[in-house]
Amino acid sequence: MSVEHSRTVRLSEDLSYVQPTAPLPSWLKGFFVTAVSKGQDSVVQAAIEASNILNDYWFKVAYDAHRIDGEKPYERAEAMWIPGCDACAFVALRPDDNDANVYMCAKAIVEECRKGADWKQPTHVARIVAVEKSSSELELDALARDVLSKHFPERGGDSEPVTFGIHYEEHSPMRHFSSTDVNRFVGSHVPDEGYKVDLKNPRFTICVVNAGGSMMMSVVEAYDALGHFNVHRAAFEDKLSDTVPARGDDSAQPAA
Repeated sequence: MSVEHSRTVRLSEDLSYVQPTAPLPSWLKGFFVTAVSKGQDSVVQAAIEASNILNDYWFKVAYDAHRIDGEKPYERAEAMWIPGCDACAFVALRPDDNDANVYMCAKAIVEECRKGADWKQPTHVARIVAVEKSSSELELDALARDVLSKHFPERGGDSEPVTFGIHYEEHSPMRHFSSTDVNRFVGSHVPDEGYKVDLKNPRFTICVVNAGGSMMMSVVEAYDALGHFNVHRAAFEDKLSDTVPARGDDSAQPAA
């Protein structure tokens, strides 16, 4: 990663934060990253750690093996500040016109952390959440229409309904929105026929993150099963729970 200090949105390894003045560019696709610890230096370390995972040679080889013919792969991952928010970061996939499936990338990272990957396990990153597209908080309508139309096409009313839920979170937002209002507004862009809301076990989860002045959105599967994309928990706590015997059960053996 370049150590060049940018006064726009580039995250610099000198651990300094320069306030950008505009939302994340809407054409960026990548990942919303949170840190295990608080503080700007922790955010920088987490973002660099996340970008290093995505830039890992063998991770990219494994992902490319599952790409659909004709898809343009990403060449590198670049850590950036999120405008108006120094408590989290963004990792963009370059070039901007890549066809990478950010959900599949995030899912692969969680799964590899759970089983023990060859790369160094993340110690600074808390969560790596897929982001298909972003906008300013004032353009949520256009963002939802663009992202959701790709995942929720019109379906016949006679088919088995596909379930979905919406997860909304805020991090240093420029403007607060209630989750009820966001859920109602975003959900209105999902067709009525062929889909239904399931708050307990949805097949798809629409992830909406409001950080600084940017709204970020993606549609993922198995959000709860993947631990809300908490890679730190996947790397340490999830494996620990598989190997530590339950209290009072001395005969328990580590999981295979």
